[in-house]
Amino acid sequence: MRRIIKQLPITLPLPKVRLTPSQALNSVTSKSGLGVYASSDRLFRGAVFGRDSLEVAEDLMHIKPGLVEKIILTLASLQGEVENKANEEEPGKIIHEYRTPIVDGKAINRTSREIYDRLSAMWGGDENSLAYYGSVDSTPHFIKMLAAFCHEYGMEILTRQVRLRSGRSQSVLAVMDSAIEWLAGHLDKSKSGMIEYHRRNPHGIENQVWKDSREFYVHENGQLASHSHPISSIEVQGLTYDAFMMAAELLPSKKTRLESYAKRLQKYVISHLWLSQREYFALGTDYDHDGNLRVIRTITANPAELLDSTIFDDLPTKEKINYISGITREILGTNFLTDAGIRSRALNEANLVDFWDYHGSYVTWPKETYDVAKGLRRQGFPALARELENRLLNVVRATRSYPEFLYVDPRGRVLGIPAPAKTHGELIFVDSPNRPEKIQAWTVSAVLAIQNQRSRLSTPKTHQENWQKALEKEVLQHIPLVPRLKSTKELSARYPSYPYQINSKEQ
Repeated sequence: MRRIIKQLPITLPLPKVRLTPSQALNSVTSKSGLGVYASSDRLFRGAVFGRDSLEVAEDLMHIKPGLVEKIILTLASLQGEVENKANEEEPGKIIHEYRTPIVDGKAINRTSREIYDRLSAMWGGDENSLAYYGSVDSTPHFIKMLAAFCHEYGMEILTRQVRLRSGRSQSVLAVMDSAIEWLAGHLDKSKSGMIEYHRRNPHGIENQVWKDSREFYVHENGQLASHSHPISSIEVQGLTYDAFMMAAELLPSKKTRLESYAKRLQKYVISHLWLSQREYFALGTDYDHDGNLRVIRTITANPAELLDSTIFDDLPTKEKINYISGITREILGTNFLTDAGIRSRALNEANLVDFWDYHGSYVTWPKETYDVAKGLRRQGFPALARELENRLLNVVRATRSYPEFLYVDPRGRVLGIPAPAKTHGELIFVDSPNRPEKIQAWTVSAVLAIQNQRSRLSTPKTHQENWQKALEKEVLQHIPLVPRLKSTKELSARYPSYPYQINSKEQ
């Protein structure tokens, strides 16, 4: 990691006025009925991503049910039908990425076309569309979201017909059944007992989960995880557990079988990934060259995603408290908590990667910060959830954008806050290949969800047991409290301007 300072004049141009959350959502909403695009910036404009769309749907479930329904129907229509090594399609699998050269009736711009052509050459796209299935988490998340939608709005959506890419029509219920069978089949084949990924196309994405940067899956000794065998990631297991349990409630004829899959998965997650001495969970697993299972013990934010799942709900009380308390103390400790939110990898693991990787120790993703906040609220810690939500709202307001991620340096300084915030007259060169998108869909949806939750006239008071009260009080005493800041003066004081420049060629 390199950090170079260059003196700059104090006067910097004033930033443009930012879009309201509703305007930002409109900028990423498909005008042709495809739900939402991942961003309205340069890299993902006009591109439908399975996991991004599902994250947005989860956030907007009670705010924009019509849009959520479009997201579900779009992803259902793009479900895999055949075995295809080039685009990693499999029957029942939910799409990772879908692009077309015409978006909402207009030809895509030059940058988007260059991306389209490059990805099509690697992943089997043609002049009409590019459909790539290289993600393992979209399928369980789809099942979970569809079950949640049915719980909120009824079963009618399951009778809807969608036209698949082959031209064949199928009901949403049949799509769900196929997705469940894909998930169950992959669990049956897994040596670790957990859902794993392993690319089939040598030009495909190596890490087929949301933290898909090549460097993220790294052992404590700095060795990258081996991609010669399958890899598991802990947050996918939480999604899969929820998918099985929620589908079991929705489909009584499959209840016993699906609950059996969930319980077996729960057992393997705890036995393989709980680090008892650290009182935290490991990132996942890979295999050595002889096919022996190895635990990736690197400390990351990923285990905190389990807080927003049901995986601990039916455990014995003492065991449940142990896991939830361990995650909560770690994720809100000095290794992770910043004024911008949660670091993606623990600060004391920063030297595992020799640059500022965009899922590493020097970045925080609003999407992940909000996932953790939702989990804390779900587990009975509303004050802790509010702390993270305040940070998210503050950086969105301070940056006048809805950033994909933010850089946060080793000292905890949030980089990229524009003038007129107080500036320190220095330019920080960031040794990284990545510049964040400015309007990312799942950042927009997080802001809307927080605002909606806080605007309710009456919010049910969270019932806390004694252990929850004690733990929340303990953590609040040890973290810097950050209120929601509304005035420019307050924001400028808390988030001074540290402009940065990417120090290596962008991807």
